[in-house]
Amino acid sequence: RKFTARNFKYAMDVINKIGVIAERENHHFDFHLANCREVEVIIFTHKLGGITENDFKLASMIDVECVPIEYSSKWLDNQNSEVQNFLKR
Repeated sequence: RKFTARNFKYAMDVINKIGVIAERENHHFDFHLANCREVEVIIFTHKLGGITENDFKLASMIDVECVPIEYSSKWLDNQNSEVQNFLKR
């Protein structure tokens, strides 16, 4: 998942929330923060070299537990309407 947060503080808030979930689930993955607010979360099972059912469960937990995410309004405007509706829930 890749998105641009509203600002650095919101990017770090999301990363920290996701980190708590990863620690709780004992499932660690890659985070990338670039340009102070561009966040990328790459979830896959390193040990197996691919995506597993647990990765999908973890992604779902993140979607549920890390809302609302303060997205950059410019970034959000560039997403299609289906994505915008999903992200605004």
